[in-house]
Amino acid sequence: MGLWIQVSAASTTRIITLSPALAELVFDVGSGRELVGTVRFSRHPAQARLVPRVGDAFDLDLSRILLMHPTLVLAWKGGTPPATINALRSLHLRVVTLGALRLRGIARELISIGRLVGHVGHAERAAQAYRMALSEIRRIPHRQHSLRVFYEIARAPLDTIGRRQIINRAIRICGGRNIFADIDEPAFTVSLTAVLERNPQVILVGRARSIRFWDRFGELSAVRHDAIDVIPPGWLAEATPRMLRGIRMLCRDLAHARLPG
Repeated sequence: MGLWIQVSAASTTRIITLSPALAELVFDVGSGRELVGTVRFSRHPAQARLVPRVGDAFDLDLSRILLMHPTLVLAWKGGTPPATINALRSLHLRVVTLGALRLRGIARELISIGRLVGHVGHAERAAQAYRMALSEIRRIPHRQHSLRVFYEIARAPLDTIGRRQIINRAIRICGGRNIFADIDEPAFTVSLTAVLERNPQVILVGRARSIRFWDRFGELSAVRHDAIDVIPPGWLAEATPRMLRGIRMLCRDLAHARLPG
């Protein structure tokens, strides 16, 4: 009897995710009940808010993680510090790194997680639904002419995205051109002067209060043409199928900015 209990416990999947996007993907493949720990800001879907926290993406409580007895730790490729990954592996934990850099990579992430947790069928259906929705967006002609776009991650300091950020891909799909796409970094801090010099035609912000800040700079094309648009945080920032909602909003915003007058 004791041996049977040990085998049964060992076969139970217990997942910890080290980014909000990975937690969301676990729910997307039907494994939300097996998620025993995640990091701060894991808010989607709503059930993720009830999952115990093990720290944030860059500062983890290793003791708490060990007490949760995870059978699988999903780390954020390009986000979770390598030293943290090495520390977890040194504790004999199974750590797999994931992180989509391209929009089509989100489907592959779903299938990878599905295989890892034994929910292949659910994951493949979710991936197929995502691919179909992305294809529909791509089929819409968005590129009558390219618009210069500035994407604000945060304002103090003023953070934005570079070429290696998945949001950059979304801007391109919608017929925009990230004004800092020449920078080979996912995200970084820029000066206000640099934004003014590159004169975006559209500014994308996460909160309405940022509109008031940018409205002070009437020399910007985006301000003159009332093209400062709010896309709620998380709709584009997380590489999950929910990103499609943000892309649709982004495409509508850029189409509106192209209208005469």
